[in-house]
Amino acid sequence: MTTPTGEKIWITGASSGMGRELALRLAEAGNEVLVTARNREALESMAAMHSGITPVPADLSDPDCVVFLQESLKQHTQVLDRMILNAGTCEYLEIDDPDWQMMERVMSVNYFGAIRSLAAGLPLLKQHSTGARHIVAVGSQASRVVFPRAEAYGASKAALTYFMESLAVDLADQNIRVSVVQPGFVETPLTESNDFPMPFLMSVDQAAEHILKRLMARPTHIRFPWSLSSVLAIGSTLPWLWRNWVAPKLTR
Repeated sequence: MTTPTGEKIWITGASSGMGRELALRLAEAGNEVLVTARNREALESMAAMHSGITPVPADLSDPDCVVFLQESLKQHTQVLDRMILNAGTCEYLEIDDPDWQMMERVMSVNYFGAIRSLAAGLPLLKQHSTGARHIVAVGSQASRVVFPRAEAYGASKAALTYFMESLAVDLADQNIRVSVVQPGFVETPLTESNDFPMPFLMSVDQAAEHILKRLMARPTHIRFPWSLSSVLAIGSTLPWLWRNWVAPKLTR
């Protein structure tokens, strides 16, 4: 399948990493791309690079951002073809000195940030009576099995995945498809601070290429890289083996 073209696409978490790369590629392919993140300067820099990119800055961790987002989006478009909910953060739990507030910080962005975005953008998606309407949520392979110190991050992505898979059932009769992207380790500003080995690490270019190759088909899941996905499929099938033998070896 080819890359989408001629669509109105909204991408959150677009100021860096995969979101930024996807926005630039989709704009280059002839789409009108709305980009959201907290970093207004980064968004405006992207817009200066391509006329097809429009900044819609917002803080998705703010519980009151939905109305503001709705109004901001409507200033630029009355319809959406696709939403790519990519905003995310990651913090790790240090069990000997736990920061329990971190659980709320991570969930506020990774899970509730996506829900707030959905609340703002879904009405515009429903306004589009034709075309392949599509909601894409970026989860993580980390939600498929347990990893050390990943209580907050893994739980937030697991919650997001379940929500989106359930949403797919409720929207199926409206021809609105929902896809969950589950990447492995991608070389982004978010992973630069990781202090542990990251097997099968991919570049942002590679990750964006994987997503765009599958986007038009609107699959239920987009998982990559295949090598990591295969290992985790075995781990999820044999959870006792993963928990007792594999996961402990991944500790920093």
